[in-house]
Amino acid sequence: MPVSPPPRQYLSNAIRKCGSALLHQQCWLWGQDIKRAEGNLLLAHGFERIRPPDGVAGSSQYTLAVADDLSVRLWGFGIYFGAGTGIFLNRFEFIPREARRSDLWQAREMTALPRARDFSLLAQTLRWIGAYEAWVLRTLGPEHRKACLVGWPGAATSHCLIAEAWNELAAQVERSQPIPGAAGCRIAPAKGRLTYNPRTPRKERTHGRSRESRAATSA
Repeated sequence: MPVSPPPRQYLSNAIRKCGSALLHQQCWLWGQDIKRAEGNLLLAHGFERIRPPDGVAGSSQYTLAVADDLSVRLWGFGIYFGAGTGIFLNRFEFIPREARRSDLWQAREMTALPRARDFSLLAQTLRWIGAYEAWVLRTLGPEHRKACLVGWPGAATSHCLIAEAWNELAAQVERSQPIPGAAGCRIAPAKGRLTYNPRTPRKERTHGRSRESRAATSA
């Protein structure tokens, strides 16, 4: 007997509004981390940079293995999180979409993705971003994020509260969504769930058209 897909879940307008503002700002911050004068901070964190193939226009992608086959992939236009099949969030709309871990270079390649039915990966995505921001604060102190936000044209979250904002948003998502197949239940509380321990800075790695052995500091 075929198994029916889980019922579609929805985010409240308040969560979507907050998530859209945070993610738009976060993509800006990742861009500033890439352009950091002292070196590309994403590469120092352990990300691998892959540039578009020759003749293909688009944005470089940054990929990081997290845990249990999970990986994060960043572009200037959004973030992927998952293990093979995961979710994609566009920086201009906070709507989780089902996506596969594949090499894509342009936002328009993501426009036809179906909306995700299960939001459990969404909460993990938000907590990973919170863990990354906590690592930035520990590693470089508050002045780095403060300087990054000087040029941000939007209503910025305080440079010292970015990690907390992401973790609080994750908690809101968890409180609002049931566990698939368990009517009336909620996603398990933070205690006992997978947590992320960002890596210490290490030798930068990058792949591109010329297969550089050392990472350049440009985006």
